[in-house]
Amino acid sequence: SIKVSNEAPQDLKANLHRAYAHFTQEDIDKSAKPLEFKALLFGLCVFHALILGRRKFGSQGWSKHYNFNDGDLTICADVLQNYLKNYEQIPYSDLQ
Repeated sequence: SIKVSNEAPQDLKANLHRAYAHFTQEDIDKSAKPLEFKALLFGLCVFHALILGRRKFGSQGWSKHYNFNDGDLTICADVLQNYLKNYEQIPYSDLQ
């Protein structure tokens, strides 16, 4: 039998590339504010890549173990889309 798995890359650059590759240009263009969405999405992908990179250290520095995955990144991007659509000015204080 053959087992196939899709493991997250181990270094930050590969994690960042993998996270940002989940989004197409269509995803960016459908935003109400595409330039702002692209910049904020990049920040979200950097954060996601850092979190995935910390897995190798175990739960050190964290109170609980949480298995961040691609679904979390997609949901966060959807929430970001909603924020940009519903607010005239970008609520940076909410997005921190």
